[in-house]
Amino acid sequence: MISAIDEARESVYLETYIYSADQLGERFRDALCRACQRGARVRVLVDALGSYSLPAAFWKPLAAVGGEARFFNPLSLYRLGIRNHRKMLACDRRVAFVGGYNISGDYEGDGVTCGWCDLGLKVEGPLVDRLVVSFEDMFDRSDFQNRPFIQCTAPMPSAPLPGTVNNSS
Repeated sequence: MISAIDEARESVYLETYIYSADQLGERFRDALCRACQRGARVRVLVDALGSYSLPAAFWKPLAAVGGEARFFNPLSLYRLGIRNHRKMLACDRRVAFVGGYNISGDYEGDGVTCGWCDLGLKVEGPLVDRLVVSFEDMFDRSDFQNRPFIQCTAPMPSAPLPGTVNNSS
């Protein structure tokens, strides 16, 4: 994945649930910064709960070179359960990686003697563009100021249980 970021010239989109400020997280951030310095548009979306321990200041080097990083669904008791567990990296709209792994040293290893055993898939071709469109939609709505997400957080109207009598009429 880092090699794909290092080869990107136009765009890099990274979305994950857990992003840690450890050696692996720093390696990814450094690669993202290098992509920005080459002129690529770089956008990162991490979940606010899954990446709770990641300080916002971690992304200052990326912002300094023109990249963007956002936390999906800033923590609120009213929306705590609405999370973004998607994991995707797309580079130059030509190659993408999807899977179950997060950006954390806990995921490094063979999945048997150390690290998690997760599956990842490299995708090439027209599907990559669809992944980017989906990423952009989530990125633009990440602050939950968008009407469709606000509707997700609205209280449900109370309705009588099936088989009960409504005496309010």
